[in-house]
Amino acid sequence: MTIKEKPGEHRRQIGTAIKLLPFLLSSLFSTKMTRGDWTQSIRPESKPDKVAVLQSFESSKEIGDRYGARVHGFIYPDQSGEYTFGITSDDQSKLFLSSDSDPKNKKLIAYTNEWTEVGNFNKYGTQKSKPIRLEGGKKYYIEALHRENTGGDHMSVGWVIPGKGSFTIVPGANLSPYPSGSKGRIAHEVWNDLVAPPIKGMPVITVTSLNDPTKPVPGGVRWFWNNHQSNLQKTKANNFDLCFLGDSITSGWPGDLMNMYFGKYKPANFGIGGDRAENVLFRLENGELQWTSPKVIILLLGTNNSGMNNPAEIALGVANVIRKLRGMLPDTKILLLAIFPSKDPDKNQKTNGANTYLAKMDDGKMVRYLDINAKFMNQDGKLRNDVMRDEVHLNRNGYIIWGENIAQTLDKMMK
Repeated sequence: MTIKEKPGEHRRQIGTAIKLLPFLLSSLFSTKMTRGDWTQSIRPESKPDKVAVLQSFESSKEIGDRYGARVHGFIYPDQSGEYTFGITSDDQSKLFLSSDSDPKNKKLIAYTNEWTEVGNFNKYGTQKSKPIRLEGGKKYYIEALHRENTGGDHMSVGWVIPGKGSFTIVPGANLSPYPSGSKGRIAHEVWNDLVAPPIKGMPVITVTSLNDPTKPVPGGVRWFWNNHQSNLQKTKANNFDLCFLGDSITSGWPGDLMNMYFGKYKPANFGIGGDRAENVLFRLENGELQWTSPKVIILLLGTNNSGMNNPAEIALGVANVIRKLRGMLPDTKILLLAIFPSKDPDKNQKTNGANTYLAKMDDGKMVRYLDINAKFMNQDGKLRNDVMRDEVHLNRNGYIIWGENIAQTLDKMMK
């Protein structure tokens, strides 16, 4: 897909950035900057895509985007005493040390859930271990896991040796690879992220509207960042088998009805009011649902794009969300719902056109499309008076109709 550069585009982007500044700052300085545990994506039981030899406990920089890595082997302290270990990385990392040469006895001694600058072992308290007593000449198993999303990337492990006051990178002379090999080096294994498969029926178009639904941006509503942080906590807990993903229509599910229709599937609601396709894409790019394991995601999205995009663009935005999900969670099925009707005829004309595209994305296996819109209509094809609380949002009866009319399809998909 190619994106045309539009007149005044740079000014529009600057204006958008200024409007978003309060929300960006609230995120940057939030005390809840906690992502999911991205290191769960690393696949040490499988053959790595790349293996490099490091001359010290410091990886190369700017390797790429979206990969997991492991550096592991043995460490040999020169003298007996208390050692403090530290780890730096972009994005996340964990450092393990065994009480001997057996990996089975390793314990987590330091970690960072957020990126750090190269060489900065003091940005977060969790980066440094407590002083650990080691015996000179003895061999200990050591392991670092590193997870990179996008942007700059690096990982290094340092130590403060007895009698010294600052961190130095652990040199190769004190290292050897696992399970065997001479001192002077250590192995760096890299696993690239799985590539998202093509999405059936994805529109092949050029975006011409000022709003590009394929470019991830945070939502502009005042509650976006708090809700995003809440979703990151749900991601970290990873205790759900069914996920609802979308905008305010999804977030509005009454709790008792959610439990009545879907409680047996351990549901989690990841809806955020006001979200467009590009906002959901931003959330997925920034930790939500990363390396969770739901069996099914129910996706309802696109109505908020109808005021800014044409039908094909709306569908393209939704398709990009599906593609992101398929790459992140290849074993998770997606129940794609037709965009619900509203009381606005112009909006309905656009969303009906988008639904024509969405229907083509059903691949019969991992992505299933379901249109229950007729259940919200009278026999004359007009919207029922008893399903909406306003122009677009469902009332309690509307959610009952939703729950009852996806149950059969969902039961099959959850098996």
